[in-house]
Amino acid sequence: MEELLKRLEQMFDEKEIDLTKILSFKNKFLQENIKGLKIDNYIGDYPTFMEPVILGDKVKIGDDVLIGPRVYIGKNTEIDDYAEISNSILFNNIKIGKNFKLDNCLILKDSKLNFNNFSIENCILKGNAESREELEIIKL
Repeated sequence: MEELLKRLEQMFDEKEIDLTKILSFKNKFLQENIKGLKIDNYIGDYPTFMEPVILGDKVKIGDDVLIGPRVYIGKNTEIDDYAEISNSILFNNIKIGKNFKLDNCLILKDSKLNFNNFSIENCILKGNAESREELEIIKL
């Protein structure tokens, strides 16, 4: 699985980003590799998981968070309170603020979304942002 995630990350480093190829790869990855529930090493109080969901190590989850179905969250990621995440991949070292709703999204590694009240679907998100306007958003 790690090798597939690295391949997906490499697609963002190409000179010309092929969104169709990325979306196809993401969907195939979620359908074929995200099965069951692997939530062994998270920090948080009683999030709700809808299978299938896979969490990396040291994922910190806030209060009243809903994750799934078909979600992969990489290691050292922090999800603040009241988030809803479905059909998405969050790479390693991500931080998202309170009251986020993400559907069919990719958040690239080391992105810090340090703001609250955000809802989006069908996109790629990256950057260190204190507001929606500072965030790099690529629609799928």
